Amino acid sequence: MSRPAEPRNEPLENDPARPRGFGLLARLSPSRQAGLGAGHLGKRRALRLSALLAPRNRRRLAAVGGLIILLGIGLALAGRAPEPPPPVNAIWLDRALVYGELDDERMKRLAGEMRQHGIGTAYAFASALGADSRWSGGARGESSFMDSRAELVRFAEALKSHYESLKIYAWIEIWTHLDPVDGYRLDEPELHQNVADFARLLATQLGFDGVLLDVKPMFSDNDDFIRLARAARAEMGGEKPLAVAVAADLTPPDPRLEALDAIAPGTMWSSIFKSRVMHSADELVLLLFQSYRREAEDYVNWVAYHVETYVSQLEEATRLMVSAPSYRGGGSAHDPAIETLALSLDGIGAGLDRLDEDRRALLNGIAIFADGELSQSDWSVFREKWLER
Repeated sequence: MSRPAEPRNEPLENDPARPRGFGLLARLSPSRQAGLGAGHLGKRRALRLSALLAPRNRRRLAAVGGLIILLGIGLALAGRAPEPPPPVNAIWLDRALVYGELDDERMKRLAGEMRQHGIGTAYAFASALGADSRWSGGARGESSFMDSRAELVRFAEALKSHYESLKIYAWIEIWTHLDPVDGYRLDEPELHQNVADFARLLATQLGFDGVLLDVKPMFSDNDDFIRLARAARAEMGGEKPLAVAVAADLTPPDPRLEALDAIAPGTMWSSIFKSRVMHSADELVLLLFQSYRREAEDYVNWVAYHVETYVSQLEEATRLMVSAPSYRGGGSAHDPAIETLALSLDGIGAGLDRLDEDRRALLNGIAIFADGELSQSDWSVFREKWLER
């Protein structure tokens, strides 16, 4: 925009005769300027100030000032990313993901999604104990652990490079039987020592933050399981936590649940055995899937029963995580249309509603059991039904 033309009857801006200063006072004659002395201007300013500081105006000033402060805070918060939820939840990472050689972009995305959804612990599949008492490795278990352990360590280091505070447990799998007919082996002292030594290797030499012991199937009380957990925990030296996967009760005596004709009554852990397991590990990971349930409401009630039962028995020294499924595999035990992430979270919420506030606080978090990377739809369900509950 061009500058307005100067008045014709006044000196130019660079004329030495032009009065110094701008505005009305600069255009007055010397005698008029003398009449507007400091005393006169001081009185006018004082009158304006006293009017401004009148009680009514002070309240207006305070209100305006408060609005300005709130507006400033709002603008500052609007420019910041929302704070992630507390990292109290967990996720299972299966062997295909751990040994799948993810590129840096996928690793960064995985770490970001976990951080944004309060996932502070990852159970990364490490190995399974084979029939020959050797530990397997690789994406399909085709190689020995000793040959593939470098891949496991690289995965953990790469994930932590994008999420430094993430705790990564090494998940190890032990089958109780070598075949469906016979071959029970959980009572073998050599097996106990093998598992204990391997847990120590993972926790102390390879640097994992803990070990998750996944022994299966475990449908009823079994003293061999207690001895195995205690042996592994002792060998780890108490510096790193031992977590154990806990099988759910298939036929609990709850009148709200439908009877399962295909499963023998009493296929469950006793209350005493549950307490013994709680004293044999640092953390329990309760598996709320493979229920054989065929109706949504029945599955929700089955999940609620377990949350109520375990949290009621829990002692503060033991952490409890409950696993919510998000995997596609089928079979007679798991109906993916029924055992969904959404319905399992509904059941967890229903179970917590049956408890008082002090008991509810003992549940440490959710451990999502997935067979790969979660979709955005899955994360949305988790956020809506758990994080925003």
